[in-house]
Amino acid sequence: MDAMPITTAHINRFTGTNFRMWKFKMEMVLEEQDLWYVVSGEVKLEHFVSTLDQATFKRKLRKELAIICLAMEDSQFPLVRSAENACDAWSRLEGHFEKRSLANKLFLRRRFFTTRMEEGDDVLQHINKIKTLAEQLDAVGAPVSEA
Repeated sequence: MDAMPITTAHINRFTGTNFRMWKFKMEMVLEEQDLWYVVSGEVKLEHFVSTLDQATFKRKLRKELAIICLAMEDSQFPLVRSAENACDAWSRLEGHFEKRSLANKLFLRRRFFTTRMEEGDDVLQHINKIKTLAEQLDAVGAPVSEA
């Protein structure tokens, strides 16, 4: 029995909030369409010898850029409008929303260590909130050790 086709229509457009979740979903969309290796930098244009292979790679870069841009709200377009390709757009988004500055690391660390579960809150939601903060810290180069 064939697997059911995966649709990307259920991914909410990126509005400028919750970048980590949107980024993960976009990675899955691009992986599903066999395009993630292009934007992730696993393969570079220089690896292709023939002109046909280079043309195919360039088409994939344009397709990836279109997928990324179409999954964003109009308010986010200024960040990627002048991007030359999907790799450039992805890097710009990561640079903007996953700033590796000391101030951002300290801000996230403070949120991580001061987050408390309020009375009546759902335990699973609280755990997910802590995990999300830990992932954000890891993404900006300030991972939290489990020790």
